[in-house]
Amino acid sequence: MSALLSLSAAVLLAAPQAPERIQDPEATANGRSAYLGREVAQTMHWKGASWLMRRTREDEENGVLLRKWLAVQPGQSACDFGCGNGYHTLPLATSVGTHGKVLAVDLQPQMLTMLRKRCEQQQLHNVTYITATIDDPKLDAASCDLILLVDVYHELSHPVRVMAHLRRALKPGGRIVLVEFRQEDKNVPIKPEHTMSKAQVVREMAAHGLSLQSQFDDLPWQHAMAFTASKSTGKRFAARQFLDAFLAEMQNQQPLQVRPFLTAGSSTKDLPVLPADVRGELRAGEGQRLIAELQHKDGTSLSDDRDQVVLQEDALGRWAVQSIRRRQAHSYAHGSSRAFVPLHNALGGGDIAQRIARATQHGFDGVAWSFERLASARASCEANDCDLWSAYTVLDLGDGVEQRLAPIFEAITTLAGGPGMLWLGLQSPTHKPRDAAGDATAVRILRALLVKADAAGVEIALYPHYGFWLETAADAKRLCQRIQHPRLGVCFNLCHFLRNHTETDPTAALRACAPQLFAVTINGAKGTGDNWSELIQPLGNGDFDLNGFLQTLDDVEFRGPVGLQAYGIRQAPAKHLPASMQAWRTAVSR
Repeated sequence: MSALLSLSAAVLLAAPQAPERIQDPEATANGRSAYLGREVAQTMHWKGASWLMRRTREDEENGVLLRKWLAVQPGQSACDFGCGNGYHTLPLATSVGTHGKVLAVDLQPQMLTMLRKRCEQQQLHNVTYITATIDDPKLDAASCDLILLVDVYHELSHPVRVMAHLRRALKPGGRIVLVEFRQEDKNVPIKPEHTMSKAQVVREMAAHGLSLQSQFDDLPWQHAMAFTASKSTGKRFAARQFLDAFLAEMQNQQPLQVRPFLTAGSSTKDLPVLPADVRGELRAGEGQRLIAELQHKDGTSLSDDRDQVVLQEDALGRWAVQSIRRRQAHSYAHGSSRAFVPLHNALGGGDIAQRIARATQHGFDGVAWSFERLASARASCEANDCDLWSAYTVLDLGDGVEQRLAPIFEAITTLAGGPGMLWLGLQSPTHKPRDAAGDATAVRILRALLVKADAAGVEIALYPHYGFWLETAADAKRLCQRIQHPRLGVCFNLCHFLRNHTETDPTAALRACAPQLFAVTINGAKGTGDNWSELIQPLGNGDFDLNGFLQTLDDVEFRGPVGLQAYGIRQAPAKHLPASMQAWRTAVSR
């Protein structure tokens, strides 16, 4: 075991706080006795260092196999954090070579003295010896390609502070690797407080802003799990990390490793066998739960009809799987089984948090957003326990279109792991609206986008827009049929339908694109209007047949989100949003 957390060092106590405030335990020398429900283990004194070099250690841990998996390269910078007297330090120093370096970090200088002697005996001169404190490893920012913690993390008395330092010490793309004795296997002869389950490791690393990158299960007694610093933020980051790790263990069909992911008392006997390419899209559920809709990575449905995972958070902030069940339609507070969300243009001014809070205050289920600070919008939605259902943008298919794809790729990455889809309008400077001669360019670009969408698990809904090259739902359907991809579909827009057609009943158009219908947007409208002020009004105004529209959605079994269009409405959101919500509630209650 590492001797990283000796009591030989101390930290300054935090400044006095008001009596009613709870003091951060990591602002004290003693630190934490428990973290996220796990007992923090005591560390081994340096006088027990001989145990770290016991003859049986290679048989029990197989460090050679671990380091082969780590694949450290010559010239890299590797940190052996909690290095002790150097069981892994010396082989790492050989692996990085004379142009690389190993940062050997330990809290007890006596350990580093022993390590230095061993390195000198083997003429290894690329090791830097660093004496840490209990809450600071003393590593420079962006200094490490790899930070290795072998049987160390579970002993950190100041895990939040230490891991924040380690995260900052990573180079771009660098890895933090935890090796911990398997709590799931009762045959591992280690005290329980010195073991960790995969579920607990993922929970805690997510709390530190780290994403599981890869894992290695072939060591005799230990898990090896590699993490990278995540760019993702938001209240559900930990839940997404936990879900992905759970699905991976379900695919491995290892009941012992699956059980810690479940709520207490749950059985692994009746769980479905999940395919190797399963992924989940996480959305808000009932009673503060989260629902993951499972599907194949290409967007197609699972053959097993148990395709919803219900996640529950406990009082300590730990996520667990409550159940895997057959798909159930969610009943939202307004009475519909479909999410009802305002488009970004319905939410008025103010910062993003204020605008999204405005939507939830009026009973909406999240928002249909633009590309404006998309990551912040998602974080604000999650903070309000709702969903970011879409991100809208327009792509010009003219010369140099490939150079304009970067922000769309970034948006797709931001939307990953949730119900959000990309709503994409298409313009062309060389083709008139509805001209099928422009299809070849559109098909080529959409296929490139779908590669990224597939990797992220995000749908692309083509957004017909009056005056654009992609002007009607029929144009969008034509592209869908040419490409034939389950992640490519249509967002039907009432106002643009009315502007583009003489007919005022959208039933036939909805039915025609039903197999590819991913989303719809509605508003109050005068069906025969010839300007936007008549075609876009608060819901309930005009002569638009909302009841008939909803009946058609039922008939074609549409389950996606319904967006509230508000472009050009001059009323304040405080007036038109509640009016539209009331019209929606009335319609869905019939």
